[in-house]
Amino acid sequence: MDELHQVMLEHEEFLEEALEAMECGWPTQEQVDCIRAACGKPVERKNPVLTAIFNDYAKIFGGKNASI
Repeated sequence: MDELHQVMLEHEEFLEEALEAMECGWPTQEQVDCIRAACGKPVERKNPVLTAIFNDYAKIFGGKNASI
């Protein structure tokens, strides 16, 4: 339980630093991702290779709504 508590404290400290950086206008991408995750709003990052493969597969085997 102490390890979990320590991890939570470290995450809280990082989030606090990220919010301070956001207020100053110079957050890193890691800080923005941390803020988004804390708010439950992560950014979807699609893999272009997998998207192309899925779309090709959909053209061959899929129906009308088979695309990403």
